[in-house]
Amino acid sequence: MTKYAKVCAMGMQNSLAYRSNYVVGLVAACFPMLLQWMLWQAIFNYTQAATLYGLSYPQMMSYVVLAALMTQALRSGFEYEIAEDIKSGGLNRFLVQPISYLGYRFCAFIGTHSGFFVITVVLMFVAYGIATHYWQLDSDWRSSMLFIPAVLNAFLLQFMLFYLLSLVAFWLQEVWGIFEAVRVISLVLSGAVVPLTVFPQPLQWWLSLLPFQYIVYFPLQVLNGLLSAPEILSGLAMQSFWLVVFYLISCKVWRMGCRDYVALGS
Repeated sequence: MTKYAKVCAMGMQNSLAYRSNYVVGLVAACFPMLLQWMLWQAIFNYTQAATLYGLSYPQMMSYVVLAALMTQALRSGFEYEIAEDIKSGGLNRFLVQPISYLGYRFCAFIGTHSGFFVITVVLMFVAYGIATHYWQLDSDWRSSMLFIPAVLNAFLLQFMLFYLLSLVAFWLQEVWGIFEAVRVISLVLSGAVVPLTVFPQPLQWWLSLLPFQYIVYFPLQVLNGLLSAPEILSGLAMQSFWLVVFYLISCKVWRMGCRDYVALGS
C-alpha cells in the first residue's frame, strides 16, 4: 500500500505544480456556460412557458451552472498517458514490477484530480446555495447529503470509462479521434450539455440503460432535489453496477491486450 500512497502523493505534487491549468480551465468553462444561459433565457422569454422539459426557469438556470461545474470536476486526460505508455514501450516497467497498472493509474488519478474535484464540488454547493436563496427554490439537506455519494461514484465512473477506453491503444496506433469522439458523446448523453429531458421519452428510456447519465445528470438531479428516495437509491445502485461492469471488462481487455503487446521502446 505504501507504493500506491507514494503514487498518490506524487500526483498531488504534480497537480499543485500545474494548478494554474485548473484556474484557466474553470475560466474557459464560463464561456459555454454563458452561451447556454443566454440560449435558455431567450427560449423561456420567447415561449413564456412556466416550465420547459420538466424544469422551471430557475431550475434550468441552476442546471446550466451546475452542469458546467460538474464537467470541470470530472475532467480526465490520463487516457493519453496510457496510450503513450503502450505505444512508446513505457508500459514495460510496469509489467516487470510487482505493481498493478490499474492501481497505479487510479492512485495517480486520485492524487492529480482529488484536490480540484473537492474544490469544484464545494463551488457547486456554493452555487446551489446562492440559486436556492436568490430564486427561493425548495431545498432538502438530505438530497444535498446524498449528492456526495452520487458525485463520488460519478468521479469513479469517469475514471473507469476512460481507463477502459484507453486500452484500445493496444490495437490502434492513433487513438486521439476515438478519445475525442467518446468524450463528446459522453458530454451529450450524460446531460452535461442539456438536461436529458430534452430528448424524446422513448430515447430517455434507452439512455437510462447506458452508464452516461449516471456521470452528470443523475448527481445533479439528486442535488436539485428532483428525485425521490427510491429513485436516488436506484441510481446509486446503477452507478455501482456500472463500476463493477467497467472493472470486469477492463480486467478482461487488459489481459487480452497484454497478450498482444509488443514491448518496444524504453
